[in-house]
Amino acid sequence: MTLNNDRKAASGRHRILFIWILCLFGLCMPIHSWGQKPVGKKGDKVYLDYADNLRHNQYEMPDVQVAKGNVKFRYKDMTLLCDSAFLNDKQSSFKAFGHVSLRRTDGTHITCSRAYYEGMSQMMRARERVVVRQPGKNLRCDSLDYNMTTDVANYFGGRGTLVYGINTVVADMGDYNTKTHEANFYGDVVIRTPKYRINTPTAHGNTETGLIHVLGESVIRTVKGEVVHTKDGTYDSKTDHLELVGRSTITSPQRDVEGDNITYNSTTGDAEGHGNVKIVDKVNRRTITGEDVVYNARTGYSEGRGKVKVVDEKVQRTITGDEVVYNAKTGHSEGHGNVKIVDKLKNRTITGRDLIYNSNTHIGEGRGDVYYIDYKNKHAFYGDYVHYTDSAAIAFGGKPGTVAKDFSQGDTLFVHADTVSMKAFRLNTPEVYREVYGVNNVRAYRTDVQSVCGFLVANSKDSCLTLHEDPVVWNGNRQLVGDSIKAYMNGRMVRKAYVYGNAFSIEALTDGQHFNQISSRNMEADFVDGKIRRVDAISNVLSLYYRADEKDSTLLVGVNYSETDTLRMFMTPERRLDRIWTSKIKGTFYPMLQIPADKTELPNFHWYEQIRPRDKFDIYRRAGRKDEGVVRRRETVVPPRQRILDR
Repeated sequence: MTLNNDRKAASGRHRILFIWILCLFGLCMPIHSWGQKPVGKKGDKVYLDYADNLRHNQYEMPDVQVAKGNVKFRYKDMTLLCDSAFLNDKQSSFKAFGHVSLRRTDGTHITCSRAYYEGMSQMMRARERVVVRQPGKNLRCDSLDYNMTTDVANYFGGRGTLVYGINTVVADMGDYNTKTHEANFYGDVVIRTPKYRINTPTAHGNTETGLIHVLGESVIRTVKGEVVHTKDGTYDSKTDHLELVGRSTITSPQRDVEGDNITYNSTTGDAEGHGNVKIVDKVNRRTITGEDVVYNARTGYSEGRGKVKVVDEKVQRTITGDEVVYNAKTGHSEGHGNVKIVDKLKNRTITGRDLIYNSNTHIGEGRGDVYYIDYKNKHAFYGDYVHYTDSAAIAFGGKPGTVAKDFSQGDTLFVHADTVSMKAFRLNTPEVYREVYGVNNVRAYRTDVQSVCGFLVANSKDSCLTLHEDPVVWNGNRQLVGDSIKAYMNGRMVRKAYVYGNAFSIEALTDGQHFNQISSRNMEADFVDGKIRRVDAISNVLSLYYRADEKDSTLLVGVNYSETDTLRMFMTPERRLDRIWTSKIKGTFYPMLQIPADKTELPNFHWYEQIRPRDKFDIYRRAGRKDEGVVRRRETVVPPRQRILDR
């Protein structure tokens, strides 16, 4: 039996050898082989290391070997295991089926149900339950095409999931470069990381750099609570830097940002937008709008161009302008081009071409048609240049000219001068008051009183106007002239006036041809309801006073000329002479037809109606006095020019 068996075995070995020889020449019908281990060859060929079963039929499948059962073969830098395979050595291609497992020396591992490889294009195609693994990464999908030359894997045919580290990307299709780590995803893309979640139609990114670019209607949600809506955005998950193209919005518990183009970083607090931008800082209660805006929530710095508006609700301040710089922490604000600052807390508004203000130092400066209105203290300044603090201000220049307004008494006082300034005293106390100064070419207008002079001081403490340097004051049809004049106001009306040195009072009669006149060294006048009711002339008093007919007040019968040391006149509400008191008087009455030529006007008589401000717009007019070249001895000392100091 043993010998017989040996013979059978020997016969079998010769038979197998014979079959293999036939196979090599392609002359054999398909036949099975077990445990084949062919010797490897050099070159880019497919090397079969093992197969439970191997067959070849040159007629049926030219140049193709069919391997089955625990197939293992090699090609270039990869090793492949599968249940069965078709191997084409000439074309360096293969088809693998069942539990396909491919490994590359770079650590890439691909498993699937079947795989195809084309040697000419070096394209690997994996199908059904495809899994691609690399160190720290894996991809699961239905179908995968993997280019060995470009190291790019494309997956499609159903939802695919890429996991790298603790990050996940789910999409209908995508491609991934195993060398550069560049990835592209398409179709209802969902990206989940510990720092953010993205829903987008299309995404491009890099798994190493953490950079993601989304296209289409996309939503990015970060762990910090930010929600981004954009059609074109790039997000750096490592630096939290966002760049959004096209109309986009960012909402978060801290701030909201919207604009046509946005860059934003929640870590550094930097935000920048271009094109109809709006940034809302919910923490600091601050809103900024404009065409181009730069903002940092941490430093409080903001800068904008193009119809900028900054609203700081915390300090109740609003700034608008063509260009605005604002820093809430340093208190610095700066605007250029149609600037307006509204300070609700201080109840103050400033407009101008260029404005600078610091809320910490309380110092501001404006150029170009600056208009400063303090509603709390009820005064305002206008000029080409204005410098101001909470307690002082100065203005000059501009067209038609510099002006100060005081509307604390109900009827606004308008004051024009080459330079206008203001100082406040006892600030932040119930006794606060201010003084307004006008220097050179001073012209003031109120409905009940008008004046011109070289230097003016308006004091809100006692509602007093003090005029120096050839002052002239008008009230109704009465004119007061002197070296200096003080006028005290009572609400909207003048209540008392003092004229010091070379005092001269002139009252124009209704005919416009005759004038009641009083001259003295000093003079006092009391007013009731804005009408003069009493005049006290003191020292060297001269007077010319016309007497009207008792039956016809429009008919003048003569004039009283008198000289005295002290004169007191009382007037009726209709401004007619009621009575005169004097301790000692020397006088003469002249009938109208017998008035001497030198008794129609007192010495130094001048009626300055031509320079009188007619309304609030007439204060800018420069009108010289006819006698401005006449030098007169002043009986009062001209005060020194005021210097405005911060208090």
